[in-house]
Amino acid sequence: METPIPESAPAAPIGSRPALHWAGRIAAWALTAAATAVVLGLLAITVGPRFLPYQALVVRSGSMSPTIPTGSVVFYTKRAADKVKVGDVIVFNKPGATNEKVTHRVYDVKSSATGRYFVTKGDANGAPDDWRVPAVGTGWVAATHVAYVGYALSDIQSGLGRLLLLLVPAVLLGLITVYEIWNDRRGGARE
Repeated sequence: METPIPESAPAAPIGSRPALHWAGRIAAWALTAAATAVVLGLLAITVGPRFLPYQALVVRSGSMSPTIPTGSVVFYTKRAADKVKVGDVIVFNKPGATNEKVTHRVYDVKSSATGRYFVTKGDANGAPDDWRVPAVGTGWVAATHVAYVGYALSDIQSGLGRLLLLLVPAVLLGLITVYEIWNDRRGGARE
C-alpha cells in the first residue's frame, strides 16, 4: 500500500514576502524612533530642569514672533545679570503678576538711583515695555527654542491627551505583538 504524498501549500509570488518583511521592519523602526524622540523630548522638558542647570518654558503669546513663534518651547540657561547684554532674550516674572513669566529681548541696560535695570521689548511689539526689570543676581537667558512643540505639550496635559498618551502606545504594542505572533506562525507552517 502506498502512502499518499501531502500536497505542499502554493508558493507565494517570488519577492513579495521579503518586501513585506522589510516594510514591517522599517515601520517598526520608524515607530520606535518616533516614540524614542517623544520620550526624550518629554524628559528634556519635564525632568531635565529638575536635575540639570536649565529651564524649559512654553511661549504662549506672539510678542516674540517671528523669532520665537507662539507655542515654542524655549530652553534657558542661568547667567549673572552683569553678563546679560542688549540683544539677549531673557525670561522674568511680569511685574505685578508673580505667576506670569515673560520672554522678551533686552532692549537697553540703564542705571538709576536704585541700580541697573533692563529695558525689555518683544520683537513683535512696536515700543519697549513699560516696566523695568532689575539687573541683579542671576537670571535665565534663552539658549535655544523648538517651534510649536508647546502646542503638543498643552494637548498632552488635557484629559483626552493623557488618555491617548496611554492608549496609542498600548494599541501599537498590541499590533506589533499580533504581527510578530502571526509572522512566527506563518514561518513555522512553512517548515
